[in-house]
Amino acid sequence: MKEVRIDPLTRVEGLGRVILYTEGRTLKDVRLEIFEPPRFFEKLLVGKKPDQVIDTVARICGLCPVAYQLTAVEAFEGVFNVKVPSHIKRLRRALYCGEWISSHSAHIFFLHLPDFFGKESFLELAKEKKEVLDAGITLRKAGNSILELLGGRHIHPVNLRVGGFYRLPSEAKIHQTLSILENALPVAESLLDEFKKLEFPNFERERVSVSLGEADNYPITEGSIVSSEGLRLNKSEYEEYFEEYQLPHSTALYSRFKNGETYEVGALARVKNNFHKLPPDLRDKVKGHLPTNNPYKSLLARMVEVIYALRESKNILERLEEDEPFVEYDVKEGEGIGITEAPRGLLFHRYVINKRGEVEVAKIVPPTSQNQKAMEGDVFLGIKTLNGDHQVTAERLIRNFDPCISCASHFIEVFVE
Repeated sequence: MKEVRIDPLTRVEGLGRVILYTEGRTLKDVRLEIFEPPRFFEKLLVGKKPDQVIDTVARICGLCPVAYQLTAVEAFEGVFNVKVPSHIKRLRRALYCGEWISSHSAHIFFLHLPDFFGKESFLELAKEKKEVLDAGITLRKAGNSILELLGGRHIHPVNLRVGGFYRLPSEAKIHQTLSILENALPVAESLLDEFKKLEFPNFERERVSVSLGEADNYPITEGSIVSSEGLRLNKSEYEEYFEEYQLPHSTALYSRFKNGETYEVGALARVKNNFHKLPPDLRDKVKGHLPTNNPYKSLLARMVEVIYALRESKNILERLEEDEPFVEYDVKEGEGIGITEAPRGLLFHRYVINKRGEVEVAKIVPPTSQNQKAMEGDVFLGIKTLNGDHQVTAERLIRNFDPCISCASHFIEVFVE
């Protein structure tokens, strides 16, 4: 059996490679190898207190630190029976929207979009489409402005705590951020119209899409766990239906349903499961494109979410009233679960807290580890059905998922043969 190695994967976050196994002209298997050194975050959290954990998990990812922080906060507030008031919930939603805008924009414009123009990098694309990349920078700055306003800074925010925020922003800073968002919105809406004109490869694969759902709004932190196949679960039931498993070639754990079925998470899954929760005008804009099983159109799903997040954060900040930044709480022992929608998909945290308020057990399931098997499946079918260079096809199919390999490389056991 012959190996075709794509090493390393380019225009993805982190270090990985794809190996294609062929016999003659027949593709036999695909293996996504994640070889980035594991960082043992779950073990690093043992012995830490909640507010230390919140600062530590932000370091798991520079693109989606808020996702890790707010998922941990949700878990701890469950242990301590903290009931945060509505203004804190709304501000957290606005903060998470900022991360969606920033992270999606980074992927769309600098990692994904060059594929649709046959370019090797965004620098090559900028020679022909400088105005598009300038627009991407405008959107990313808009997302970062929200992160700075509510998180204290846009990389590894420092303003989140159990019970709320350390401090709330001034009225002057809110108005400054609102001005940035107002300027960014028409840019985003115009780009969506342009992106619909792109030539998307004719490729679809049946996929089980898992996300949050059944919430009053398009889900970010709210709701139950749902699937495109009709599954409906409380967040507390996650580990009854899903499991992690390890393969020797990857420093990231794979995930699957306990019956062995593969699933995927992310923007495409969220749109598929919650299309009816999007504003009517956004649904009309992408009619005929979304929802879909074509992974290449994940670019459109992310662009829709950028527009939604810009509108949502603007609406929240416009209606912000002065109030207390946090509520007090008493430390208790127990177990708490947090599940939210990171830009790349469903993110799971579970913590066991002892009487001293310290973490005894920590479990984190990142979105990219949940998507590993789905990525391999897309590459396998895509190479069999799409014309073109196999290596180019494989990389582009992987990039559709916006993998964050560093997030996924969080734990490993040593195999001895």
